[in-house]
Amino acid sequence: MNSFSRLLVLLQLVLLVADGIAEQSVPQRHTTDGKWKQDLSFTHDSHELVFSTLKTNQLIKLERLNLQTGKRTDFHGGANTNEISISFARDMKFYAYVRNDGNLHTSVEVQDVEAGEKHTLNPGGGFACVRAVTIRPDGREVIYSFPVDNGSQQLWRTDHRLQNKKALTKSDYIDTHPRYSPNGAAVVFTSTRAGNFDIYRMAADGTNLIQLTEHAGLDTRAAWSPDGMRIAYTSLREGNYDIYVMDAFGAEGMRVTTNPGKDDFVTWHPNGREIYFSSEVKGKIDIYSLEIPAPRTRND
Repeated sequence: MNSFSRLLVLLQLVLLVADGIAEQSVPQRHTTDGKWKQDLSFTHDSHELVFSTLKTNQLIKLERLNLQTGKRTDFHGGANTNEISISFARDMKFYAYVRNDGNLHTSVEVQDVEAGEKHTLNPGGGFACVRAVTIRPDGREVIYSFPVDNGSQQLWRTDHRLQNKKALTKSDYIDTHPRYSPNGAAVVFTSTRAGNFDIYRMAADGTNLIQLTEHAGLDTRAAWSPDGMRIAYTSLREGNYDIYVMDAFGAEGMRVTTNPGKDDFVTWHPNGREIYFSSEVKGKIDIYSLEIPAPRTRND
């Protein structure tokens, strides 16, 4: 190969790399303290992101991050017990979260904002803990995951007052991390019913179960895009925890993070163009965001 040919090949490679970089946005960092963070969730009436963070060696608290000012404040100012897994109704009149109410035990809490009332569900089970909670967008129902006697975890549904408890799944496996779809008609969740942690989708009443992912690695903690057309999730399929995005019916996921550390706890910005997630970089855990390209059409 002569020098001109080598130069032409090099130029083609540079153009290909540049095109790839143009499509892949650079993650933006939003916190700098490096402390452990999880369970990211956006409010629907502001530019605030709410998440759980390790405040002290013995206390996990919910914090809010104002994305316009960068200011962080406690979500519940007087909280003195661990709080995780918050979920908001669309009109912000209700929200649900998980609170530590004893030694190795957690309860479900629903706050009725307008009425100033808090409802509590202690699901029992001794040292067993609620794993995750999601509130229907209209605020009228709650789904949470909790262990049962056979060692599995199941999904349970209640009304917003945490009454009329009903088993939503009945299996010998782990069913956890539920998320209502934006219209409240469907739920995605993580399950081991196929022998591995995969993501499933079902109607909100527990019918029409569909397996969305099927990989040797773990797939978990799914989050709907605001339009309900895409799902972001955490996957360990390539030997590292990264964020993937697939369509809402399980078409092959696209890997969107390449950080050598762990990327997890993804949520969508209400604008539908960005995801926010917890990312471990050089041993420090902070919140990052990433712009996600719009799905390509068949003509692209």
